Amino acid sequence: MKKPDTVEIKTIGLNTALTIAVACLVVGFLAGVVYSTYKSGTAGAGLRGPAPSGAAAAAAPSLSPQQAERILTLEKKVSAEPDDRAAWLELGNLYFDSGNPQGAIRSYTKYLELDPDNPDVWTDLGVMYRRSGQPDQAVASFERATAIDPRHQQSRFNKGVVLMQDLGRGDEAIQAWQELVAINPDFRTPSGQRIKDVLEGMKIP
Repeated sequence: MKKPDTVEIKTIGLNTALTIAVACLVVGFLAGVVYSTYKSGTAGAGLRGPAPSGAAAAAAPSLSPQQAERILTLEKKVSAEPDDRAAWLELGNLYFDSGNPQGAIRSYTKYLELDPDNPDVWTDLGVMYRRSGQPDQAVASFERATAIDPRHQQSRFNKGVVLMQDLGRGDEAIQAWQELVAINPDFRTPSGQRIKDVLEGMKIP
């Protein structure tokens, strides 16, 4: 598989990069995942968080009655049929939508044990790790997505945001976005900005 070209990093002041990039991209991160993948990210068994099931799932405050009912159905299904990939994926998406990162992490991880080569699901798992306060695991999930599909754009974008905003690794974030520009110069954040223009605004070609 051909790897995307990379672009040499030019050094800038990290504080300047943080100020500009966070302002431009922090909102884009959360919305961007949704428009690029349906929901989409590895994690070893020890990283799975407990997911509510049964009455606990139904009582979760962010669940609609329809979501709660469907989650109950799917939890029963995966308990009886733990190799049902489609059920694990739907369950992960429901937990994603209802604001339950730990439930989503558990479900996506189980799905990925059965189908480890889906970059979209790795990407959504990364989003859930980020929302659960595990940025290093988020970055690892995004990197797994790009290892499977080197042209996977959303995972590169998200990786840059987490590196920049959550981990303070500005140069690595810039590199991730430069690699994204090399794949697709017209890649846009949900706000409509081209990532190329954001980098140029930071004086980085």
